Amino acid sequence: MPIERRKIVTSLLGKGFEEKESSHHKYYHHKIEGRLTGPYTYVSRGTGYKTYSDNLLNGMKKTLKLDTLKQVKRLLECPMDADEYNTILSSKGIF
Repeated sequence: MPIERRKIVTSLLGKGFEEKESSHHKYYHHKIEGRLTGPYTYVSRGTGYKTYSDNLLNGMKKTLKLDTLKQVKRLLECPMDADEYNTILSSKGIF
């Protein structure tokens, strides 16, 4: 099921990601205690990207350092909170 771009942005900002703008995309970098941890993703500003299909969400999986599309959806649709996401990253030795 597609996820709306605005829901993706709201979810990322609420889970410790910092927004940075470029000419074509908005980048979201994960931070803990003011320190960048490595995971990031971006969303397009284009009108053709108001919703993100499973194909686009699957592309976010690698940059968010997650293993499955299900984890990406849980992160972006909010069943996964910031603490759970941070625990996943910590268990992988990312920070």
